[in-house]
Amino acid sequence: MRAVWGILGVVVLAAVVYGARRSLLTAMGSYLVVEDDVSPADAIVVLSGSLPDRILEAVDLFQAHMAPRIILTREEELPGLAALRARGGVLPEHYEENLAIAQQLGVPASAVAVMPRPVSSTLSEAQALVAYLRAEHITSIVLVTSKAHARRARMTFRAVADGNLRIAVCPSRYDPFTVENWWQHRSWARRVVTEYAKLLNYLLVDQWRVHAPRAA
Repeated sequence: MRAVWGILGVVVLAAVVYGARRSLLTAMGSYLVVEDDVSPADAIVVLSGSLPDRILEAVDLFQAHMAPRIILTREEELPGLAALRARGGVLPEHYEENLAIAQQLGVPASAVAVMPRPVSSTLSEAQALVAYLRAEHITSIVLVTSKAHARRARMTFRAVADGNLRIAVCPSRYDPFTVENWWQHRSWARRVVTEYAKLLNYLLVDQWRVHAPRAA
């Protein structure tokens, strides 16, 4: 009899979860997407990883006079790119495409800077960028990224900045991701699953590495 009640309990729980699946899935998507109030800052920073949605948002912010310049981060060189260029081939990197798009949309070349150090993760991107901004005497930024990346980006950059940099996260409105039905799109579902895995890695590993050198 106890086994029967156990099975019934599992069935009831499964039915409740199934009935609430849309609300639960929507909540999962909503948790990842955060947005801060944007006010004038020293610079607009465009994180690497997606285009042209992020640079479009940055150009809109620049043209709305939210900051006098745009800073582009850069990813590590694409595999085989050096060999391709050595053979006369042409393939622009993502930051080069972002730079070209900004100029096509009327942003002066003098108003766009590229962070010199390439990065391979959100944590390394934050560490390199915060060091670069300090050297440039920049104390406030609008951080442009994609919607599902917004919460982890805010966590990471604010932890690395340690209160010495005002950061307003602005997910691009040109990112088509929506929290109401992300599970119905294969690429969006993959993005959410990947983002939660990376968020878990940040909470379990990366956040303890942020202040490790300082503590040492």
